[in-house]
Amino acid sequence: MGTFAFDIRGQLNSMQLAESKALWPLFEAVVNSIQAIEDSQNKNAGAITIYAKRVNSGQQTMEQKGPLEKFESFSITDNGTGFDTPNYNSFLTAYSTLKIKKGCKGIGRFLWLKAFNQVEVNSTFQEEGKYFHRGFIFNAEGINPENNCTDSEAKDTGTTVKLCDFSPTYRNAAPVELDAVARKIIEHCLPFFLSDSCPQITIMDDDSDPINLNKLFNDNISDSLDQDRFNIEGHDFTIYHLRIPEGVPTHQLHLCANLQEVATKELKIYIPDLQKKIIPLKEDRGFFYVGYITSKYLDSIVNTTRTNFEYDEKNGQVSLLGVSEDAIIKTAVEFIKGYLADYISDIKKEKQKKIDDFVAYDKPMYRYLLQKRPEVYDEIPAGLKADALDLELHKHVQRWERELKLQGKQLESDVKDAVNTPDSTFHERFEQYWAGITELSKTCLAEYVTRRKTILTILEDALTVQDDGKFKKEEAIHSVICPMQHTSDDIQFEEMNLWIVDERLAYHQYLASDKTLKSMPYIESNSRKEPDIAIFDRAFAYSDSDEPFSTVTIVEFKKPDNDAKNPINQVGEYVDLIRQGRKEKANGNTFSVNDGTLFRCYVICDLTDKMRTHCMNASLSRMPDNMGYTGFNRERNAYFEVISYTKLLADAKRRNQILFDKLFEPKLSEVIHVPNQVKEAN
Repeated sequence: MGTFAFDIRGQLNSMQLAESKALWPLFEAVVNSIQAIEDSQNKNAGAITIYAKRVNSGQQTMEQKGPLEKFESFSITDNGTGFDTPNYNSFLTAYSTLKIKKGCKGIGRFLWLKAFNQVEVNSTFQEEGKYFHRGFIFNAEGINPENNCTDSEAKDTGTTVKLCDFSPTYRNAAPVELDAVARKIIEHCLPFFLSDSCPQITIMDDDSDPINLNKLFNDNISDSLDQDRFNIEGHDFTIYHLRIPEGVPTHQLHLCANLQEVATKELKIYIPDLQKKIIPLKEDRGFFYVGYITSKYLDSIVNTTRTNFEYDEKNGQVSLLGVSEDAIIKTAVEFIKGYLADYISDIKKEKQKKIDDFVAYDKPMYRYLLQKRPEVYDEIPAGLKADALDLELHKHVQRWERELKLQGKQLESDVKDAVNTPDSTFHERFEQYWAGITELSKTCLAEYVTRRKTILTILEDALTVQDDGKFKKEEAIHSVICPMQHTSDDIQFEEMNLWIVDERLAYHQYLASDKTLKSMPYIESNSRKEPDIAIFDRAFAYSDSDEPFSTVTIVEFKKPDNDAKNPINQVGEYVDLIRQGRKEKANGNTFSVNDGTLFRCYVICDLTDKMRTHCMNASLSRMPDNMGYTGFNRERNAYFEVISYTKLLADAKRRNQILFDKLFEPKLSEVIHVPNQVKEAN
């Protein structure tokens, strides 16, 4: 009978090993040593020593220690059975079943060669009362030498496996601190440490003191150990709970197979309150939660390289005979919440207070969201800064809006489909939908009012003398009210704050901000003059796009303390140029701007003595508050307002103050909605 040849390079090419799992070949070697000790006479006195050699580590002196070099190789020495004939033949056989009862897939040693270019093996074993030595090199070419067994003078069994020439890709991804490597070994092999028969494991290098992993586990981890058991679809699972003070970066859940970690899940995805290290009240030292799930079911579905699980799922559908990863994690998360209940409760209280304060003092538009959808508190991660918290709340408003839209579409569909058989629950569902729309509308209105308050604060800052004794540039004030160098075709409604000048300007046909008259599509002009803001609007009665504009509004800004020019004359010139720039239709009739078009002209400036003189020369009348001038120019059919920056800001605040008061300082006595139960009582 012929024998099958095995292509090691082909096997390596087909195996996947993520950079984040750079130390897994080391873990594999450690587990092999543990299992070798389990099968030996030394199972009650097992010992494993790991020597981590660094790149050029021998060139440093004690007096001249620099940054830690990366690891180049690892030597793992145990006092297990050694590479006797059955073990050696199994090593030479891909997918060997020799250790299948231990969950071994028979190809773990090939994982060594994914991250290390060569492996050196030296082993002493006993057969038929004699001791033998077996030494060889294992690489992508195979075993060298093949005849590698000689008599041994040593009388103790054991093996040293040296993983040589760490591939740069994985070397750079591995930690450089020895204690970090020690903790990762404990993490990966935790179920072995939980057993009573775990051998003594020590790791060392040339730069620090040796670390006993068993002592590290007992001193820092074992005291917090607790466990829960659960069953899903007839399969038993055990989850071990641990509190680890240091050495892990996040709260984690590990899914294990055959006493080894296989897959890791970040718990902050499933429990939003687990974002940071937990520091209990009245304690200085915090911890990260780490959970381990073991099960014979997980043992049975782990892949050949023990790097993932092969769940019985196809296209998102779970087999009736299998258990999905989601089901396992969902159940485990509930037990984790129970284990951490006291700590999570404190985190929740602190988080809710932070959210409530943020909404009360900074973003009151989210009050309705939190009132009507309190589950949002649980879904928002803990420990967010203000900007991130604002973004999270906004996301929930958008989700609420999407859900309401889907409800509305479903109701429309139900109405069409239920002409003859009306749904008895339709009226109730419609009332729920309408209530949601009402509450969402309140949230949107609150957000808009908050935005107005913020814009006025920004404008006030722009109008304040800066540290250098100067005002901000005219462009800064202009941009607050409307972005420059744009038209209404390329900026959104929310970007314009024309309400600061006049609420009537919010809706219009066409707007040009800091654009030349020549570029405006509704007039024919060669002028390159640029009104700060020009707004064209049609009367509501007209629907034909060729009808004349009923009003044209011009807004001109002058930098505070700048009275170099007469802006009233400047705006008057714009009016004349726009009137002259008539376009003609194909039939020869004029449209766009005609003799009946009213011009509204706003000049926003400081009312210096010189500016007041300009106003009087233009026959403008002083306003009662002495903060502006107004008048009508019959020849131009133009209404003029000259408004000081102080008046602009004060009037905008006054018009919106009632909204700010209702939103930011609500009073119970002013609530006009009376609950139904109160009405019934009367």
